[in-house]
Amino acid sequence: MSIVVTAKFFPKPEMVQDMNNWFRENLSNTQSYEGCQLIKGGYNKDTQEVILYEVWDSVEAHQKYVNWRIEIGDIPKLVEMSTKEPDIVYHEEVY
Repeated sequence: MSIVVTAKFFPKPEMVQDMNNWFRENLSNTQSYEGCQLIKGGYNKDTQEVILYEVWDSVEAHQKYVNWRIEIGDIPKLVEMSTKEPDIVYHEEVY
């Protein structure tokens, strides 16, 4: 069964546009990453949070992807734009 991942990012106020641009430019290739079924993102102006909604074949597939993003420097770059570490939560797919 697939898993659903929510990932919240907390951009610094002066980095909101940069972070949103980064996601726009870089997430389209995530959909073609092995194990990724879906990835969508949104920005909440009230809470100043970016949220990603993802569907993956497994937790392991997602963790492999995250490790790849760390290795190539993307996650550290996003953390630099943030007020704190991203909050990643795994959910069992129900429907």
